[in-house]
Amino acid sequence: DHEIGVQEVALYLWHKYGCNQRVLFISVPFEEVVAELLDKVEDRQMGVILKRMMLRVGDRLARELEVDALVTGECVAQVSSQTLRNLSVIDRVTDHLVLRPLIATDKEDIVRMAKNIGTGEFAANMPEYCGVISVNPTTRARLDRVEAQEKYFDMAILDRALANKTQTRIDQLAQEGLERLDVEVLSVPLANSTIIDIRHPNEEDLAPLKLHIPVIKIPFYELHRRASELVPGGTYMLYCGKGVMSRLHASHLLESGELDVKVYAP
Repeated sequence: DHEIGVQEVALYLWHKYGCNQRVLFISVPFEEVVAELLDKVEDRQMGVILKRMMLRVGDRLARELEVDALVTGECVAQVSSQTLRNLSVIDRVTDHLVLRPLIATDKEDIVRMAKNIGTGEFAANMPEYCGVISVNPTTRARLDRVEAQEKYFDMAILDRALANKTQTRIDQLAQEGLERLDVEVLSVPLANSTIIDIRHPNEEDLAPLKLHIPVIKIPFYELHRRASELVPGGTYMLYCGKGVMSRLHASHLLESGELDVKVYAP
C-alpha cells in the first residue's frame, strides 16, 4: 500500500514538473532488513541504524547509476532521528553529498509548500508505515555505540534486499501493471459499467466528464482507502486525463479479485 502511494506521488510530480526527463523508479524491499533490526539491534539505536541502512542502499545505487548526490526530505528535530548529532552519525556511511533542501524549514511551511505543489492530498491519504518504532529513541547517537550494534546485523540481508530491487522507468509503471494483470483498455464506456473519475479535483473542474452512464468521483489519492465503497462484482472503468493513473490503479484494484476493473481512455 505504501509503495503504491509513493508511485502515485512520483508519477504526479513527474507529469507536473519533469515529464520530458527519463526517470527511474527503484524499489528496494526492506521487510527483511526491518525484521533483522527488530531482532538484533538495541531499541534506542534502531531509528538511526535504519536510516544508515537506507543511506547505504542509496549510496550503492548512486554508484551504480553514476549519480553525484543523494536527496532526502529530513528536517532538523522534526523527529527523533533528525537531530544534528543523529544526522551526522547517519551520514558517516556514505561519501556522497547528501542534500536536504528542507533541513531548516518549519513544519507549517512544509505543509504549505506541499499544498501549493499539489502533494498535500497525497500526504493526508498516504498509508502510514512505521516499520521500526523505538520506545525511547536516542537523540544523541554515538558513532561507536551505533557501529557496535551494527555488528549484530547480518549485512547479507542488505545485499539481498538490493539484489531484489525492482527498477522501472516511471512512464512504464502503469504499463507493467496492465501487462501483468491483463487490464482491458476501452475507448467507449460499457453500458453496464460505472465510470470512476480519479482525476485531481482541479482537473475535474476544468474539464467535467459528461457521459450517459453513472460517473462517480474518487480522486486517485483516495481510491485505495475508499475501495470498500465499491460493489463486489461490479464493473468499473477508471478515467483520468492522461491515462497513466487510471492504468496504475486499475491493476492494483484487480489484484483484490473482487472487482471487474477496466480503463476508459477515449
